[in-house]
Amino acid sequence: MTATLPRAALSRPGAVPALAALLALACLPALAQEPPTENQGLSGQLLHEMPLAPEFAETGGRILRTRLLRVAPGGVVARHSHAERPSIEYVLSGEATEHLDDGTTTVYRAGDVIPADHSKTHWWTIGDQPVEILAVDIHLPPS
Repeated sequence: MTATLPRAALSRPGAVPALAALLALACLPALAQEPPTENQGLSGQLLHEMPLAPEFAETGGRILRTRLLRVAPGGVVARHSHAERPSIEYVLSGEATEHLDDGTTTVYRAGDVIPADHSKTHWWTIGDQPVEILAVDIHLPPS
């Protein structure tokens, strides 16, 4: 069914702009984009997971945080424990050497994952290039 308007209706002042506005409103639902229902171009890879029950019985105000750590060439990250702060770190760039109390050292490079559970105490030395590490940990902020 086709609707036609008499010429006289279109010759009234303001009729054409009103008709254009009415047509624009009628088209709005067609112009509204529906949200996607499926992912496209997305991939995910589990790098490491850590059970939380062995780390602590209750959350006790702890927070999950993500930090970008940058260490300058020749820098040092002081000895610290993860007894109350489990973390999973991902080396974005550079090279860092992890030192354990028993004398063991491990070199981590871009793309490596560094898990640190409640049993880990360590420190880091950095070579002649800066290091960037994405660190995700469960942290108890100072009260």
